[in-house]
Amino acid sequence: MRRCLRIVVPPHRRNPFLPAAAAPPARYRFDDVLIDLDAREILRADERIEVEAKVFDLIALLLANRERAMDKRELNSILWGDRPVTDAALSQQLRKARRALGDDGNAQRVIRTVHGRGLRWVAEVAAVGPEVPVAPALALPPAPAVARAPVPARARRHRAIALGCVAVLVLLVIGFAWQGSHDARAPRAAPAPRIAILPLDDQSAEPALAWTRRGLMGLMAGLFEQGGRVDVVPARSIDAIDAAARPLDATSARALRGALGATHLVATRLRRVGPLYEFDLRLLAPGGVERNDTLHGDAPAPLAVQAVQRIRRWLGLDEPASTPGRGVADPFLAEAHARGLDAQLHGNHAAARRYFEICLDQDPALAWARLGLSITQGETGDFAASQENAARVEASARELGDDELLVAALRQQGSLAFRRGDLESAAALVASALEDVSAARPLALTELLVARASIDDERGRFDASRSGFEHALALARETGNRRGEALVLVNIASLENGAGDAAGAARSLRAGLAAAREAGDGSLETMTLANLAATEANQGHLLDAVALERQALAHARRRGDVHSEALVSTQLIRLLALFGRDADVVTLARRSAELADESGNPYWQAELQWALAGVSEARGEHAEALAQLERARGLYAGIGMTRNLAPVLASIVEIAARAGERSTAQAAASAFRAIAAADPRAWNEWLPLLDAQLQALEGDVAGATAALSDRLDHAPDARGAAAQATLFQLGRWQATTGATEDLLLREAWTPWLAEHPDAIGFRVTALRTAGRVDEAAAEQSRLDGLRRAPQLDQAPHVAPQA
Repeated sequence: MRRCLRIVVPPHRRNPFLPAAAAPPARYRFDDVLIDLDAREILRADERIEVEAKVFDLIALLLANRERAMDKRELNSILWGDRPVTDAALSQQLRKARRALGDDGNAQRVIRTVHGRGLRWVAEVAAVGPEVPVAPALALPPAPAVARAPVPARARRHRAIALGCVAVLVLLVIGFAWQGSHDARAPRAAPAPRIAILPLDDQSAEPALAWTRRGLMGLMAGLFEQGGRVDVVPARSIDAIDAAARPLDATSARALRGALGATHLVATRLRRVGPLYEFDLRLLAPGGVERNDTLHGDAPAPLAVQAVQRIRRWLGLDEPASTPGRGVADPFLAEAHARGLDAQLHGNHAAARRYFEICLDQDPALAWARLGLSITQGETGDFAASQENAARVEASARELGDDELLVAALRQQGSLAFRRGDLESAAALVASALEDVSAARPLALTELLVARASIDDERGRFDASRSGFEHALALARETGNRRGEALVLVNIASLENGAGDAAGAARSLRAGLAAAREAGDGSLETMTLANLAATEANQGHLLDAVALERQALAHARRRGDVHSEALVSTQLIRLLALFGRDADVVTLARRSAELADESGNPYWQAELQWALAGVSEARGEHAEALAQLERARGLYAGIGMTRNLAPVLASIVEIAARAGERSTAQAAASAFRAIAAADPRAWNEWLPLLDAQLQALEGDVAGATAALSDRLDHAPDARGAAAQATLFQLGRWQATTGATEDLLLREAWTPWLAEHPDAIGFRVTALRTAGRVDEAAAEQSRLDGLRRAPQLDQAPHVAPQA
């Protein structure tokens, strides 16, 4: 009924929040702003400011009730009726309202946030009569940027997965779609095109132009983002899709659009004709519609810049304003930027950094080049410099009024905060990005929702996190974004793993693997295989885990994906060390060390040292293991990755206690307790194990064994890393002291006795101690056979791509 009334009733009477006794003034003025309620328009300095219907309703509501602060629940109820929305929906409308009125969140000259009360109109207004002339419609200039207060930094813990969203935030997206399709009065902007720029087909036969395939793809994608009014599939996503390099026909184009969640594909080809280059341009739209053109010039990068301008005209999009810092129109800078993007997509961050620095040396105002530099610095562990540059990009975006750049800068800063464990800042930054991203950009919105859900997971808000991931999954499926669907499923699996539901995690990962393969995303497929391997290992299926890691490693090498290769290799080292595959471990470790040193990536170096410490300990080399753990600890601390410090400290306590290094064990335990005090939910369950290890170090092994046995007796269904570590420590002490009866009876060993060498070894010892010699021999034979299992054999080497 309210929707029907909006069509026929004058605005100042149809709104239930305006006084009904008498017709109020229809026009109000303050400063240089005129608000006309009948015409539903806002004039500022005699220029019409276009606003969405919901934004105007909010302004009229606050103006009519300016004598008081209006509670947010009251505002939500009036503006959206019975539809459930979050505070984020109102915050987005508030930001737009303030912008339209020349206000912002810092000044709050017109609309003030009254903490604990809601929102209140505070500007002095004067009612004006109908004789006030209404200016004719004028072209809308770019709206001024909205300044935000700086986000405070607070140290917390984090998890290294993609960043994402609060559960009900996706209702905001649903609300936008509902408003546009059902509100007859509200003007609805056409959905923004979702454009995927495919890798360039380089037919120049010039080896020196190898960078153009990925580099010009990245350059064009970045230029579209700078121009706005489109949703751009990130170049890194397209580069991961094997099918993107194949010839395009109607069938393959339709499949690619579905895999990428794109409405339009852009295919390009470069040829050399005499002294000039020809740049073939092809735009493929839904319904088999195509546009084609050929551009000519003396360098490839400027042709890519021209191609973006041409496509924007084809799509009826305005050219972005020529503002300093927005683009790379200069041919030299365009090529340097493209080369940097190519190096970044190849994982060569050292080269990428050099090219972005060249761009900034020539023009320090190039915000997108500075953002590329920030991302590269973050990937190589230079977090302080990365944060500084991302903050400068954010300031530039606000000055330029560039929402696309602002969202990217906020997302980068959120990622950095997440890595260093500062969850409060990460959440605030992601929330800011969500306020600025348009509902017409579902690809970017899906990634931000995933980021928000990941933060909720780290904060212990598991129900909100799970719901948030599921809403992001619904959005990805609704928009046909198979890559986004795979990304969400991988994150849901991480949530399930953290809750101890390894079987549920495996189901989600297998569904995610199918989605990644259907999308053709080789990079995401690689990491999903690696995560599935870890999940299988957590269920005791170690041979399946090794086979999956082998597949993931082969994928990474075939694609030249050194990032995935480095991380998968460290996981594989841990698994192979359990089976005594020392030769394979040495080969993998040597290659991983080369990758870490070449890239200068301290995170890869730390992961490798941590994995090698387990190998050294298995050989009984306690001193070397402790030295490797201390190196890993220093590297993690140096890059602010607090998430890994606690488990490394736990490993130091375990090995130092076994080696009789009292002072080392006690110091590590104290450092662990400090981390646990700051985040008890994550780490308190480890404290009884550390206490027992210190007790054993003091000579009371029997008391320590009894403490752990009692703990497991009272929590027989406990899952997760702490429960597993407790079980294996108990088994080691029982095997050593001869108190092996519990080893044969405790049901918690059941999943590990199938394929875990240590668990089977404990059982062999227990059977021999019990005099069950034949059974012990059979188990030992089975263990020997597992160590020769074909799944453990080194896969044929796959040479990395050039």
